[in-house]
Amino acid sequence: MNKRIPLIAALLLCLACLALGAALALLWSGRQSLPQAPQMAASTPVSTTAQPSAAPTPTPESETEEVPDGDPAMDDNGLPKDRVYITEARKSYVDGTLRLKIPKLDVDVPVLNGTDADTLLRGVGLYEYAQLPSEGGANVSIAGHRNGLRGGQITDNMPFYYINTLTEGDYLYLVDDQTIYQYLWECTQVIEPDDWTPIFNQGYGCVTLTTCTPIGVADHRLVVRGELVATYPLSEEYPYPSDTSKE
Repeated sequence: MNKRIPLIAALLLCLACLALGAALALLWSGRQSLPQAPQMAASTPVSTTAQPSAAPTPTPESETEEVPDGDPAMDDNGLPKDRVYITEARKSYVDGTLRLKIPKLDVDVPVLNGTDADTLLRGVGLYEYAQLPSEGGANVSIAGHRNGLRGGQITDNMPFYYINTLTEGDYLYLVDDQTIYQYLWECTQVIEPDDWTPIFNQGYGCVTLTTCTPIGVADHRLVVRGELVATYPLSEEYPYPSDTSKE
């Protein structure tokens, strides 16, 4: 009888070990089946203001064009209308050479060189495929963000937040070191994010503004265009009327 007691104890200990092992295996299996929390790569930048691209994407192939001389106010100059390209004048553009003024919206900002993400976080940028207003029949195409983010909340502190409110009779202006270019609102449209046609030369002098829409979703692009209607010598006394009723 005394010899059987150690044998029974050993058997019970063995069974207990087996049960513990099965329980641990079941627990591990359950943990493995749980969904894993998403991880952010250490190299991913986190910005408080970044938005989806305000320019169409992906970037199309382009060509370099020589622009003939002509009247910068109205001439077409025979520029291609079916593709994007980089003019010689555009290649030499420097940050802030132009200013964009939209009196109705209290917008008065320098036009930066390019539409990459870092540039558009600093303000509005001139498309690589834009022409300059001093080039005849120019489409001066400019991109900018619609909104910013602060504390996870959408803000209206970006230059193009209210450009959807521009309408018939409203003026937009581009200003360089010699000339004031006055544009009259022509149209507003929503396009697909990969549509580059608004950036093509339009056959007449104009300014084209692009941004993301709708706010908070930004899966399309909002395009606002103004037609060049007048040029004036640069003057500190020029009043920059906001619309045709103010002239």
